[in-house]
Amino acid sequence: MLGTTIAITVNAVAKTLKRVSDADPFSATYFLADSATRDYTLTIKHTVPKTRGVSKESHLVRLDVNDFDTDGVLIRTQSFWTVGECSVGRQLSVDLNYFAQAIQGWATTTNYGYVLDRDS
Repeated sequence: MLGTTIAITVNAVAKTLKRVSDADPFSATYFLADSATRDYTLTIKHTVPKTRGVSKESHLVRLDVNDFDTDGVLIRTQSFWTVGECSVGRQLSVDLNYFAQAIQGWATTTNYGYVLDRDS
């Protein structure tokens, strides 16, 4: 089990999210109301087949950021997530880490700007 808090960095500012849900052994939710106008929710979920090798096993990490106006009305929710998945057998954490680093390295401001402009 991960700790009762998770630290993330957003625009060079450290944020500490507290665990608010862990009733399901395969998921946990962390939350921070950073200000009156922004909050962060980090969700970690695992999908594990009952029989290994029969179905996909996946691991999701998702960050949702809600922005509110000064009256507390939701303006927008922005989300970013990553999923590690293995279709047959047990995944190799070293390989998945390399693959995650490859995507993170590619996701520069320039490249992600292309994605947000709907280039592919």
